[in-house]
Amino acid sequence: MTDDFDGVEDPQLRALLSEFDLGDDVRLAFRFEGESYETLHVRDDVSAQFTDEEFEHRIQTLMMKGLGDPPSDDSLFDFGHLDATLRFYDEVVVASFPDEDWSGVVVVADRAGSETIERTLEKLENEEL
Repeated sequence: MTDDFDGVEDPQLRALLSEFDLGDDVRLAFRFEGESYETLHVRDDVSAQFTDEEFEHRIQTLMMKGLGDPPSDDSLFDFGHLDATLRFYDEVVVASFPDEDWSGVVVVADRAGSETIERTLEKLENEEL
């Protein structure tokens, strides 16, 4: 998957994302920059679940949430750099990884038994990102 994340500026984030196995637990992964995006992975059942218009709306919603959490926030300067935002829903976890102020990567994975989420949490806990 390394080629898919070449556009990510932050080398630590790029390294983490390139380790992702976009397998059964990952529903959707995309990279965004400003108002544009590149789909990196869409699981077949997710693709079948939405019309093109509904899928576009879903991506736009997730992008806006990602843009709402930039890597640095002047009002929270003493917290340091934001590495990731995790949103836990009943069925999924949405992980947003800001790259620069207007870019990042969003990964949506099944909540139950997700190896991707477990690995990400472990790396964040160990300050590897």
